[in-house]
Amino acid sequence: MVRFEKNKMTLVIGIDLGGSKIKGILVDEKGNVMNNYERLTESDNPRKEILANIFEVIDKLMVHGVEAVGFSTPGFELPNGKMTCMPNIKKLEGVKLRKELEKKTKLSVFLENDANCFALAEQRQGAAKGCKNVIGVIIGTGVGGGIIIERKIYRGAVGGAGEIGHTKLLVNNNNNNSELKEIEELISGPDLIQRYELLSGKRADSPAVLLDKKDEFARKVYDEFVFYTGVFFANLINTFNPDMIVVGGGVSNLPFYKEVEKIAKKYAHPELGRVCRIVKNKLGDDSGTIGAAELALDH
Repeated sequence: MVRFEKNKMTLVIGIDLGGSKIKGILVDEKGNVMNNYERLTESDNPRKEILANIFEVIDKLMVHGVEAVGFSTPGFELPNGKMTCMPNIKKLEGVKLRKELEKKTKLSVFLENDANCFALAEQRQGAAKGCKNVIGVIIGTGVGGGIIIERKIYRGAVGGAGEIGHTKLLVNNNNNNSELKEIEELISGPDLIQRYELLSGKRADSPAVLLDKKDEFARKVYDEFVFYTGVFFANLINTFNPDMIVVGGGVSNLPFYKEVEKIAKKYAHPELGRVCRIVKNKLGDDSGTIGAAELALDH
């Protein structure tokens, strides 16, 4: 075990629990990463084994002087302590995860939704550093969001604030009739691929196929994506008046920012749209662990 005796540093562990991997970092009070470790989640295994995998990552990073653990997780913790909305790790649905972690580590554990950790990380160390009010939007296999107001995470009444993927838009369907659809059904990676394949009759491996300007079907789906995303962001701007919207997830790699910002500012209130920038994240896959560590350092 490593020991820091003189000039004792404040140390925390940040854990990012994902459906496929568990990643962890050991961090000092200045945000410097001292060590890191990761392993597979094995989310199809029994609950005890998944918890054992989480404990393994913590144990590998534990040193003398660690004062707290920050934990980024899919879903969120209800006021009764039980986890909910855990589609990628169903075995942990209803588990009092914080209680299990504190029992094991004998430390204070601060648990937060992964999108909130993403937004916090980008606000503290990433693209939105220095901003007070930030919306983090993750566009990947689904759409999630984290809300930072006056540099603090906004959680809502029961911890579920930021479920922005369930925002509804009225769109025309193939029969030229209007219907309500969730934004997650319109701009997520799987949806973009599915719509392209239906229109073109071709197979696609990723949303990057939409960047082929010579393909009329790619252009059509891309233009729809830009419009839906721009209107969605305009609604966020009008609701929260953020300094910045930071975009993460696999779809964030598409170079849509100028076009989406143009649509967003067309439909947002002029003054609110003027002050809000829409940018790609800077921290990438490290945002979960960094956000979790920042969460622990805050406490």
